[in-house]
Amino acid sequence: MRSWHFGRRSGLAVASILTLFVFACGGEAQEVTVSLKEWSVSPARAEVKAGKVRFVAVNDGTEPHELVIVRTDLPIESLPVVDEKVDEDKVDIVAEIEPFAAGGRESKTVDLKPGRYALICNIVERMPGMTHGHYLLGMRAGFTVRP
Repeated sequence: MRSWHFGRRSGLAVASILTLFVFACGGEAQEVTVSLKEWSVSPARAEVKAGKVRFVAVNDGTEPHELVIVRTDLPIESLPVVDEKVDEDKVDIVAEIEPFAAGGRESKTVDLKPGRYALICNIVERMPGMTHGHYLLGMRAGFTVRP
């Protein structure tokens, strides 16, 4: 049986090479926590550098919510709407965290290019005599990705 032994210098060299490899492969994702509640979307940061971004959506509300990441040059309150929700066929959806329960936490890592984005909840609640589109009630926030 062969025994492998690395001296201090060899160990440092291996650690340096591994560190360079991790950064060359994209490194760690930037993390952005986003609070979702009736009726707001509140990212901890409104701007990040281009690259991998890990969105951690926290449902601080009392109802199910979702996080939809839309790349757009439109003002966040001017996305095309049909039946009280953003028309997902007419916008550039980059990623989505599906609806999840109040008190829950979900995450998704996305590779973002520079530009302007909208973070929205696009759920529509339909009850007898009443419809609530979360986006229309204010569940939207602007987000910028810089080069």
